[in-house]
Amino acid sequence: MKIHRLLSVSQANGPGYRFVVWVQGCSRRCFGCFNPDTHDHNGGYEISVSEIISQIPFAEVSGITLSGGEPFEQPEELAVLLEKAAQRGLDRLVYTGYTYEELTLHENRWIAKSLSLIDILIDGSYKKEMPQDMLWAGSGNQRILQLRHGNIERRYKKEDVGTIAGSIDGELIIDQTGSVIVTGIFDSKTILG
Repeated sequence: MKIHRLLSVSQANGPGYRFVVWVQGCSRRCFGCFNPDTHDHNGGYEISVSEIISQIPFAEVSGITLSGGEPFEQPEELAVLLEKAAQRGLDRLVYTGYTYEELTLHENRWIAKSLSLIDILIDGSYKKEMPQDMLWAGSGNQRILQLRHGNIERRYKKEDVGTIAGSIDGELIIDQTGSVIVTGIFDSKTILG
């Protein structure tokens, strides 16, 4: 699987403590995307799904989040990773620039399998001009969908996840090499002061 970065533990990328995988490569290239380094398909590095699973601190996290880049541009690897995470008891959250409806139009069996394994899908292209109003969503047009067996069972509402106003969910992490990782949803005023 081509990835950009792994993060062992995060509280800003979905509910609870989560292991985060940022995949490498995105053809959508949304204007204003806050992860532009993940767009280039030639960037990042290759790692096996088994190696990703081996790096998850299972005693510390309850779920896995896949972001990007665009996870559905690697549909087979995405499905295999989601299945292995499910087998280990992790809940699965995936960010995508596609809508759920666009994904269901594909006749790719790996996309269908992935959708059947996702607990929460945050869908829709990032729109910088539409400020986010729900925790975890990057822009106001994005939806937070709970999926079961490939069907939408219910949509998370603002009262389920809280509003962004006054409590933007983001983290600044300094890793063991001294690199600073900015993750979650920040606005530019929060980061730049």
